Amino acid sequence: METRKLANAFIPGASPSGLISAGTLSTINRFREKWGGLWVGGTVSISSRGISFSPNRLNRALHESLGPIHIRATDIRSVTREFGWATGIVVVEHTHGEFRFRCYGAKKLAATMAVCFDLS
Repeated sequence: METRKLANAFIPGASPSGLISAGTLSTINRFREKWGGLWVGGTVSISSRGISFSPNRLNRALHESLGPIHIRATDIRSVTREFGWATGIVVVEHTHGEFRFRCYGAKKLAATMAVCFDLS
């Protein structure tokens, strides 16, 4: 079973490209400095093999050196959900750190992921 959802992933190392206007760049940099990263739009894929995130074309153009993220199922330690105003946040703890993404249906997706990765 593979599930794909449109999502925004929190990417700690994300940096805006030179295509961003100076005024917008200032706002983005303040957010990045305060929170330690940026939310990037794309698609998250969940399967028994693990989790992948691929930034969409627009975000690949608007960020420097932005590539896909892959987390193997064997590296996943926990999956939880946090409150978000419009969309919930799914937090995946893994052997190399933490991966956060927000999407609609986050509560149900986090529960499905916990079962898929045998984290109950």
